[in-house]
Amino acid sequence: MSNKLDQIIDVSISLSTKTITQKGFGTPVFLGESMKLDRRVKSYANITEVAIDFASSDPEYKMASAAFSQEKTPASIMIGKKVVATSTAITAATNSSGDIVNINKTAHNLESGTSVTVTGFNEAEYNGTFEITKIDGDNFQYTAASTPSATPATGSGSYTVSETWANAIQKCFDFNSTWYALAITSAVEADILSAAGKIEVLKRIFLARSSDADNLDSADTGSILYQLKQLGYDRTFTIYNGDTANYFADAAWLGRQLPTTPGSSNWAFKSLTGIIADDLLSSQSSAVFTNNGNTYETFAGQSITRYGKVASGEWIDIIRGADWLQARLQENLYSTLINVEKIPYTDAGGDIIENKIREILDEGVENDFIAADADGVGKYKITVPDVADISSADKLARLFSGVSFTATLAGAVNKIAISGNLSV
Repeated sequence: MSNKLDQIIDVSISLSTKTITQKGFGTPVFLGESMKLDRRVKSYANITEVAIDFASSDPEYKMASAAFSQEKTPASIMIGKKVVATSTAITAATNSSGDIVNINKTAHNLESGTSVTVTGFNEAEYNGTFEITKIDGDNFQYTAASTPSATPATGSGSYTVSETWANAIQKCFDFNSTWYALAITSAVEADILSAAGKIEVLKRIFLARSSDADNLDSADTGSILYQLKQLGYDRTFTIYNGDTANYFADAAWLGRQLPTTPGSSNWAFKSLTGIIADDLLSSQSSAVFTNNGNTYETFAGQSITRYGKVASGEWIDIIRGADWLQARLQENLYSTLINVEKIPYTDAGGDIIENKIREILDEGVENDFIAADADGVGKYKITVPDVADISSADKLARLFSGVSFTATLAGAVNKIAISGNLSV
């Protein structure tokens, strides 16, 4: 619309409101082998949606149910697929173009990138381990070792698929990386170790469950708790539960805690709806704790989680809180870079950087992740160097270096010691 005032006063308004996607810390993924999904990962908002894809007897359904049954529940959960197929018959094989092979298969939820081992054909070029390059209806394609000597293939072909848990986790991450916490349907020691190694690289967290009795002996070097402790993993934590076949304490604990703001909630002393607590001797509990494991036990009529440690001995809430802090600092500074014309390489520019860091640290104080003094002032210190003290090389590279902060964590209380004296 024309405005005569434009002739006298010219006003233009630009919007500096570009937003970026924030990393989430509240969504779990439950990874299993039921092969019910037509994709690697699928999101669900409630158990009714899960029931469309999974039977109530499927472990993935049971994990989702455990998560959605807690006092606090996630807004959504994800279920991931680990591909498993054993001796699946191939009815025919043809060579469609050079060494590209079309195989008509029985219905199976595979996808491109899956590694399959093909055996049984008379033509050697069709046999071997191959990566699926395309899915087309009831056919999948792979590239033969060399141009086959005859088409179609003859013989009785079949294929098998057997991913490691680590490979399956990576596939899920590549498909959708918005989840933060992992639990798997398996409680087998080797599977836990496979998943733990991968999750450490992906910078997520993994909650395993184990009912192995050797965990109740702190000196047993074969226990999964002992092995994980020796590996010093910061992102894997394990809950001992006597019945891992029927109860999914891992999914329940994630369901209860992931809705909370990172760093604001102690993972200890939480009741898990639908999970049967263990009746352990104090010596057995101590053995679990010695190797940085966790338990679900009953005290004074109340079942509670104890105590919330990862394999390295750090507290889970500290790991999750630190992940949150790193992500929000990066996001806040990046959001500033894309919403202003520039941050000048001056002391004033340094003040902008300091203020953006302060905003997130203050949020950490509000979340009870970073400690505050009696006046509510956060116990942290931000150091931003004077521009004059930054090297010429960094200035030429437009790298504002030397920025740092220190902060005191708020921590949490897990035990209380009281001494008193009564007299008459």
